[in-house]
Amino acid sequence: MAEAVKEKKKLSKGKKALVVILGIIVFIALASVIFINITTMPKRDTEKNLIPVGGMVYSDTIEYKCDSSKGIRHNPVIRIMQMVWRFCANGDAKVHSTQTPPKNIEKKKSIPYIDDGNMYHKLDVFYPKGTEKQKLPVIIDIHGGGWMYGDKDLNEYYCLELASKGYCVFSVSYRLVPDVTVNEQLQDVAEALLWIRSNMPAYPGDLGKVMLTGDSAGGQIAAYEAAFLTSPELRDTFRVVDAGLKVHALVLTSPVAYMKDGGAFSVYTKIQWGKDYKKKETYEYMDLDKILEYTSLPPTYLITSDGDALAHDQTHRASELLAQKGIKYEIVNFGNDENGKALPHVFSILDPFGKSGQEAIDGSLEFFKSVTTK
Repeated sequence: MAEAVKEKKKLSKGKKALVVILGIIVFIALASVIFINITTMPKRDTEKNLIPVGGMVYSDTIEYKCDSSKGIRHNPVIRIMQMVWRFCANGDAKVHSTQTPPKNIEKKKSIPYIDDGNMYHKLDVFYPKGTEKQKLPVIIDIHGGGWMYGDKDLNEYYCLELASKGYCVFSVSYRLVPDVTVNEQLQDVAEALLWIRSNMPAYPGDLGKVMLTGDSAGGQIAAYEAAFLTSPELRDTFRVVDAGLKVHALVLTSPVAYMKDGGAFSVYTKIQWGKDYKKKETYEYMDLDKILEYTSLPPTYLITSDGDALAHDQTHRASELLAQKGIKYEIVNFGNDENGKALPHVFSILDPFGKSGQEAIDGSLEFFKSVTTK
């Protein structure tokens, strides 16, 4: 009898412990949800200190969300990544505050390439002062940020450094997931390329020498845009405009070129195409190898590093694909920096002024010159 009572007491204590554990789990879950919601609370697009993360901007007059992105916002991966990108913005701002960009650069800021009031439908133009009447080689830059974060300002220091070396540089913003999907981003950038071609007479740029570049997610976008320029079939599939532009060199820094077949990372990348991505016409075109069944790419320069945890393997895989397709390319894999530290993902964009960043930039520009020198 006494043993039965002891056993009941043990069971009772076990139940209490279970209730306590479950209560702690529920509390942590609720606290996490509240923290994420507070952290990612949207701001009006007219407010100061706006953080460019998808879903974190709203307007009284502009509709930022599109129909094809319905359902993405509440995906738990997207919600968590909104918070991650929001804190990445703080880190990037801190890094920029320690850097000194080149001076004597003419800046034309926030020019709308689609005149609809959307803050993401804008671009910047940079070129050395005193070159207004010259015809400089053109560089068009597409920023990275996991398709969810950033705008043209994210890469401004990188673009200023490019301009300081004697180039007319265009830096492009595009709408962000989860307000839109990758497909709408591709449509945005195609519109920007069309605007650049149409408005080049107003700037000191030579359309006979054009380099398109992008890093990480921006590298994926840049590669697809280069393919669209020579493929009516792909333009029809993705419903992008014909920009009528010729790209002479493509520079991809740690491009995420495999969004469908990218291993564990695909849990994040596939949802960027929409909740119903499997039902969309673009489902079979989420990896670069499928794109290159329809067209080729211009001469391509690839940059990665040993410390590139996100896209090191994807960059090398892309280089192997280019080799198979007979596309002219070079790939540069950086090791450690001068202090012996592994160079991170898109290091040359994060720090274009350091020794390794300069080497990466100079190498890409030499490649550009080599394919445009007659």
